[in-house]
Amino acid sequence: MGKGHFRDESDPLLGFHSAAIAPSERKGALYSSTVHRNNVRITERFDDPDQSMNKYRVHVISYTAGNHVQVLFQMYGSAFPQVLPFVLCNLGWTLAVQYLKAIGLLDLTFHSSVGHSFMGLLVSFLIVSRSRISYGRFMNFRTLLATQYRMCRQLAQFTMIYSFQTQTPEARLWRQEVCFRTIDLLRVTMDALLWSSNEREKWEDEYFTVHQKDEEAGKHESASEHFFRFRQLSHGRRSNIDEIFRAPITFCHLLKQTIMTHQDYLGYKLAVNEYRDLLLFVASFQEAFHGFRVLVFTPYPFPLVQMTRAFLFFWVYTLPLVLLKEYRLWSSLLIVLLVSFGFIGIEYVSMALDDPFGDVTNDIDEHGMALLTYEDVYLAVYRTDGPAAAFELRDRVLQRYKQGRGVDCYRDDMKGYDMWEPMYHPKNPSSPDREKGKENDLHYSQQGR
Repeated sequence: MGKGHFRDESDPLLGFHSAAIAPSERKGALYSSTVHRNNVRITERFDDPDQSMNKYRVHVISYTAGNHVQVLFQMYGSAFPQVLPFVLCNLGWTLAVQYLKAIGLLDLTFHSSVGHSFMGLLVSFLIVSRSRISYGRFMNFRTLLATQYRMCRQLAQFTMIYSFQTQTPEARLWRQEVCFRTIDLLRVTMDALLWSSNEREKWEDEYFTVHQKDEEAGKHESASEHFFRFRQLSHGRRSNIDEIFRAPITFCHLLKQTIMTHQDYLGYKLAVNEYRDLLLFVASFQEAFHGFRVLVFTPYPFPLVQMTRAFLFFWVYTLPLVLLKEYRLWSSLLIVLLVSFGFIGIEYVSMALDDPFGDVTNDIDEHGMALLTYEDVYLAVYRTDGPAAAFELRDRVLQRYKQGRGVDCYRDDMKGYDMWEPMYHPKNPSSPDREKGKENDLHYSQQGR
């Protein structure tokens, strides 16, 4: 029998990708997390990021296509356990129909199987069409993920290649900032996709409800004035899903802005084709994210799902009423067993393919693959700026994880000031124009009041 293979890791980041850290917990241990994996709630609390931590296992389903015994009897990742209750129910229903007929109390069998046969053709068409469309959507999700991982790697590597000859502290700071923003963008994108799958019941909740109460109570000290001004720019009510899926778009803009500040750090302007390449990598990442938006906000049409499900269950559970009229009991039970397993099993496979993000066995391990991308970014920094710069970047990423999920960090950033700095503010702390830009904003803010 095949087994699920695990990659054991002791990296601190692995305990955070689905962790929501409450503000009260941040004051105790250095960081703590609560993750839900395969319906098991695991709470981890760590006081030192360098200590050996509880291992998080990345689940990978593996099998050998040529091993028929393994394929037929492997339960890890199988749809059999989910389908079995429906099959047993149908077998019990078959025995009940036969018993009522045998004692002469009630004969529920159909006198003709013609209508049921025609309905079988319709159900077969609907089931096959649904599985084909669901598999197509699943592969689109996977292709878009691969595009985003590739763009992040390309952006980090080309940033190093185009500027490695400039080895000043400011240049190294700019390269690290680009890589950090790249990792932050990838992380918030993965968390947004995971949130859209695990928190579907919270999609339509209002995003700014808590902040509105704080504002009415006069608690402005917890958020910048830019945050409340941003709310005034909205054209209506904004739900959780609206704002959470805005986070990667906002981070893309911040990354593009960071790329275009290279002249302040390098001391010269990159060639047009060079910084254009860097911007195009971010644009390709953002294009892939908009592909995710299309797939997430345009699910498989509900009326078609409803009709397919209704015809499927009606046809499967009326099958005994046709078979018992023409076949013996044991023959009918065998046919009901196989047909129920087949048709309902294919429907469950389609359901799993519809939503490939989450914590169930067959979901894509989007965060595990993102961690590999982080490591490739660290490697690019290591080869260009040395081990100290690579470990400094990794520490910054770890500090970001300690704040909570990527979508929570986005909300915290919106309540701060750094994210709202206009593009004309130089990012180099040593630039004299930085304070001048802030003074201009302060003057405008006072006039606005």
